[in-house]
Amino acid sequence: MKPVLLLLLTLSAFTVSGKELVDKVAASVSSDVLLLSEVKNFSSRIDRPGSIDETLLLGMPVDTLKNSRTEQLNYLLREKILDSEIRRLGMSATESQVDGELAQMAKRNHLGTEEFSEYLKSQGYSLTDYRKVLKARIERQGFYEREIISKLRVSDEDALSYYQSKNPKYQPTVGEFKIAQIFFSAKKGGLEQALERAKAAKAKLDSGEKFETLANQVDETPGANQDGMLGSFKSGEFLPELERSIVALNENQVSGILRGPSGFHIIKLLNKKNVLDPEFLKVKENIKAGLVQQNFDRQLKNWFELKKLDSNLKIYENTAQ
Repeated sequence: MKPVLLLLLTLSAFTVSGKELVDKVAASVSSDVLLLSEVKNFSSRIDRPGSIDETLLLGMPVDTLKNSRTEQLNYLLREKILDSEIRRLGMSATESQVDGELAQMAKRNHLGTEEFSEYLKSQGYSLTDYRKVLKARIERQGFYEREIISKLRVSDEDALSYYQSKNPKYQPTVGEFKIAQIFFSAKKGGLEQALERAKAAKAKLDSGEKFETLANQVDETPGANQDGMLGSFKSGEFLPELERSIVALNENQVSGILRGPSGFHIIKLLNKKNVLDPEFLKVKENIKAGLVQQNFDRQLKNWFELKKLDSNLKIYENTAQ
């Protein structure tokens, strides 16, 4: 965005809510105006605790805001746009909501009414001024939650994908798998002949023959089940030299020829259940919260860009410092 310069218009005949203002306009947003006095007085707000809505910084460091008149103007315009939308949506906070929040703040800090007022003075606020700040904070938080956060969706799968992207060597642990097999026993003519039978069967599978059909014809598993069904196994229960190859398969994928202690196996993985990494489970909720925040920041930026187009935003230009 190019640097924003201000045109100072004296408001001899400009009125807001029927009252004549003697001030100068920095910008206008729909029916609202941003006055030069607001821009000039903004620097004194920055160091006052709680007066800056960090969400409206859109990721910008506070120090940048302190040192840039342009960013100060942009921040104030975002305030105007947001507060105008809150009014349009009828989301204004009530006095009772503000009273309740003030009471909770005093209670959390173990302060009585007079002590709380004195505390606010020490922070640079009168009670009236702080009520305005608190009212705006309540309204904006309600807006963020209803209009943006409630529409964000971050799943466990999203969190796992993020975790995997940060841990490239991560491999999910298979907790249980279900398999069928076609087995060729070395007891029938020795290993060499068993291997030849396995190669012939694999060639048929590669040419499109159905695994279950072939299993029913040639499987040599003792007491073989229908369709070569072998059953379900938990990780560690099956032959270790075969399990590594099995769990690397995708569901319904057929292996190559696997050498076992007593012959050769062609295995079809029917189903597997992954066990999530305990380290991932420890950080899953934090990852999801971080992804929600990232999505929120992006959506809020997009929202402001769209609202700038819809709100008839005008910035009056001149060489004001």
